[in-house]
This record gives sequence, structure tokens and C-alpha cells, in this order.
Amino acid sequence: MLSNEQQMQFTRLWTEAQPVVSRYVESLVSDSWMARDIVQNTSVALLLKFAEFDPSRPFVPWALGIAKFEILSNRRDVARSRIICDPDLLEQYTAAWADVSPKLEDEALVLRRCVSQLPTNQKELLRLRYVEELTSDMIAERMSRTATSIRTTLHRIRVALRRCIEGRLMAEGATP
Repeated sequence: MLSNEQQMQFTRLWTEAQPVVSRYVESLVSDSWMARDIVQNTSVALLLKFAEFDPSRPFVPWALGIAKFEILSNRRDVARSRIICDPDLLEQYTAAWADVSPKLEDEALVLRRCVSQLPTNQKELLRLRYVEELTSDMIAERMSRTATSIRTTLHRIRVALRRCIEGRLMAEGATP
């Protein structure tokens, strides 16, 4: 069983890696529900194996490797799957994603920094929309606002975040 500190470390690392892993799986699995199941199975496998993770190494490539095995396992379980199943091709594809992951991790760090500068009410709005995955109508009901005002505010927040991210990436010499 993981300690509270390890659980927090896993949660932080998985929160950062999950979008990359999801895009990787979705790029190989044409059925979106199957892809979600694979990502979910990957997160469980990562948690169960987290004690084996070497914190001196990057988390995303490790997570992608686990996702690759989950895809192969799913392929064995589903006879008629649309998953790319050539093991050599899958290995090359996983390596390519691992090469891209540092840039994605840098971008995720910049996003976190930009979000941290937002006012508390805007961070809460983002949390409701993207973490709890509530619709604008549901958020509006919770916040006693109109759905249109929620959508407008979310749009303005996204525009501000995009500007912040682009500015920081340019300042760091990266291309947005």
C-alpha cells in the first residue's frame, strides 16, 4: 500500500501525464469508449505498480509503456479490434510519443503556472468544467448564473490562458 506522500506524488504525476497518455491511446484505438477503458486500466495499473517507479526517470515514458501493454492486452481480449496491432509499429509509435512527451510536460508546467495566476473564482470555474466535467448548464445552476455567462467567462479564461502560455513559451525560447 502506498503512503499518503506516494499517493499524492502519483496523483500529481498522473494528472500531468493523463492527457498525453489519453491522446496516445486515442490515436491507436478508434473506438472512443474502448480508448477510455484502456486509459482507465492504465491508470489502475500505474497505481498498482507505482512502488516500482524510479522517480529519477521521467514518468510519462513509463506511463506510455504501461499503456502500450494495456493496448496489447485489450487487443488479445477483443477479437475484432481496430487497434494497430503490429508490435514493431506499436513499439516505434510508443518511442515517438516518449520523445514528444518532454515538450508536452513543459507545456503542462507552463499551463499550471498560468492557471495559478488566475483569480480563485476562475480557477474554480475551470475545475468544475474540466475536472468535474460539468456542462455549462450544470455550472450555471450551481453558481446561480446563466449558461451563456459561464460559456463567455470560460472562453475569456481560455483566451487569457492561451496568451499567457504563448508568452511564457516564447520567453523560454520554445514554440507554442
